[in-house]
Amino acid sequence: MTLPITQGGDRPAGPPASSHQPPRGVGVRRDTGTGTPRAKRVQVSRACPRCRRLQKACSDSRPCPRCTKAGLANECSASSPFGSLDIPTTPQAFTSFARELFQRQVDLLPPQVLEHCAARFFERLSPTIPILSPEYVMNLRTRASPSEAGSEPYCVLISMCAMVMLQVEDPNGNLFGDLVKADSNVAYGWLLLEEALAAHRHLTRKSTPSLDHVLLLFFIYACHARLSHHSQAFFFIREATTLFLLIKPENLDKEAQELAGHLYWILLISERSHAIRYRRPITLQVTPGNAFRLPSTDNNDPSLIGLRCLARLFRPLDSYFISLLNQEVASIHMGTEALNDVEMGINTALDHSSVADLQATQKANLRVTQLWLRVIIWQLRLRLGHLDEKNIINSRTYQYPLEIAKDLMLSTCDLPPDSIQVHGNGITEKFFDIACVAVNVLSRVPLEVARTAAEDNLNYIRQLIRQLPGGVAVYDALLIKHIQQTLPSMATRLSS
Repeated sequence: MTLPITQGGDRPAGPPASSHQPPRGVGVRRDTGTGTPRAKRVQVSRACPRCRRLQKACSDSRPCPRCTKAGLANECSASSPFGSLDIPTTPQAFTSFARELFQRQVDLLPPQVLEHCAARFFERLSPTIPILSPEYVMNLRTRASPSEAGSEPYCVLISMCAMVMLQVEDPNGNLFGDLVKADSNVAYGWLLLEEALAAHRHLTRKSTPSLDHVLLLFFIYACHARLSHHSQAFFFIREATTLFLLIKPENLDKEAQELAGHLYWILLISERSHAIRYRRPITLQVTPGNAFRLPSTDNNDPSLIGLRCLARLFRPLDSYFISLLNQEVASIHMGTEALNDVEMGINTALDHSSVADLQATQKANLRVTQLWLRVIIWQLRLRLGHLDEKNIINSRTYQYPLEIAKDLMLSTCDLPPDSIQVHGNGITEKFFDIACVAVNVLSRVPLEVARTAAEDNLNYIRQLIRQLPGGVAVYDALLIKHIQQTLPSMATRLSS
């Protein structure tokens, strides 16, 4: 018996391109073979300063459409802020030229905004991703020299604030009013992200990357992940993990070494989670040569206890497991025992006596992630033919996802919604994956269980998805469509 396996993916494609006349700035060229019009981009004589800084397409009209959409029409002009520059002829000159092209946006990040975002980071995000400390943020502010436009400390601060505004704050609110040039929190987050991306493109590449550079890449990755830009997120997490391998710990002071150790595990967890959801390869490995030890919990720091538990969840998911998930030929014959070891590692990763004392945001992430990984392993067992309805081990039976759905309901019903929402779209996708697999089981496998109870659990998950990031806009509609196609009888009973 074969069940359809639902996998995560990019957001649904948008509507088809309009067949009306092309917009201004786009010419029309006839295809000599068919005679049909084909759009051709026209090069403008001079881009506006903002589009040039962002290295984006511009138009001859002023204000240009890009600046108008960003609410910066009054600052859009045809003049270049860089004056007359000669094109560089050597790699060294080009590096200097690129750095000159980037100019900070004046007053984009006022001190009071930075202080707010730093406080919110340590309150809401640091318990799960303890990659900064208050002392290190002060160090970054000291080193973010106003005279050095593309300095790495400035980039880290900008990208950290972008992540806070996009992932923590209410997207439709407006925390800072006239203090910033944006009419909503999400619009301001976009401006900060654009600044971080522009600065990143002009940073000097070094043979030995700094911790700041890798922190910048991680924050940009997190912003793209929150915005469901999955391909861009993969690009930046891949770059971050690659450059992290080139960091020399002996060049770091004690505090930076400790933060680098935390960042190593956060990168490993993020990369492996992304690899599982979107069937990507991984870079970081847990080997004696490049692995930092699991965070010490001797001082009972809750953030480190949570990180240690999360790292133990993902540590068994090595490149061999990922290659099996990606259906590489060399891994198809992976034995049952190897998969059993991975499952055992995931099941024993959480020390419940320690988890009980963690913050609600940490509990939410750990509980949901553990159940999601159990579903991933079950899908592999299904594909490899390891399941047997008469097996005395529940995880090797066809109805196991229904038990996971029940556990998901029980393990999240005592948590406030905002403790789940703070983890962004990634946790919404995990709920969605579990729900889809449970629907498949209900529709295809003859069960001697209370169907009403199983459907109640699914309805609870669906209602929770609607409260999470991207839930109403994307995942609820996809789940309803999946239920209508797979289990039509249940679709009529779902509460709206």
